[in-house]
Amino acid sequence: MISHHRLQGSQYAFALAAACFSVVPQHAVAAQVQAYAIFEIAPSANVNATVEKLRGTSLGNCLQLVIGTQARDVILHIACDERSTDTSYLNQAMVVLAKVDGISRATIISVKQGTS
Repeated sequence: MISHHRLQGSQYAFALAAACFSVVPQHAVAAQVQAYAIFEIAPSANVNATVEKLRGTSLGNCLQLVIGTQARDVILHIACDERSTDTSYLNQAMVVLAKVDGISRATIISVKQGTS
């Protein structure tokens, strides 16, 4: 049995909005981009203080983890929540970290998309 209903005013608008919402594509799902980078500490800089500055720098949509240090090199793992396959947050994070006092050079050694 088929029943017929009449929609009035606001009910019609709500039904139309609901129908359109299910048809319109949603925003792209955020993707994660991971990178490993080496930061060289300047000879005149304090190694421990510079490592703490790298560890404590706020990066917005990225998180950094100090993997280790060797002499005057610091290895960081950086993970960023990006918009689809874009890497602009990772790029911004590298610029910010490269400007930390005591850093003489920053080099990305590996970039990978995804969480695994």
